[in-house]
Amino acid sequence: MKGFIVSVEDNANDCALMRRIFEREMPLVKIHILEDSLTALAWFQSFKDVKNTPDLILLDIKMPKLDGLSLLKEIRKIELFTNSPIVIMSSSDQLSDRDKAYVYGANSYLEKPKSYTELKEILPLISNYWLTLNK
Repeated sequence: MKGFIVSVEDNANDCALMRRIFEREMPLVKIHILEDSLTALAWFQSFKDVKNTPDLILLDIKMPKLDGLSLLKEIRKIELFTNSPIVIMSSSDQLSDRDKAYVYGANSYLEKPKSYTELKEILPLISNYWLTLNK
């Protein structure tokens, strides 16, 4: 499986785990992790490489400065990313967060795995679906 995934995640431990999983389990998938929501917004707003847009965007909700739902709304305003698959991966299990995520343009909402083992199982599944199976 090949592809380009951008993840916006402010938890340094989760970032390190994701990097390790992609390196070991999916070495052909390029992962770009943005560890700050405002940095992420600037990255998306300045992105111009039309031929190499991310195949999948993973967003956390609970982030300082700009929460993931607000970031989702802003990403969807950028023409280049209006149809990009965006999956929310959050520790929030609040129905209001899930409902807002779909209203704001998320393609999927998943509860963030609570352990390395769970994350190691779910990331390849998510990646396989969006990079290979989804048309």
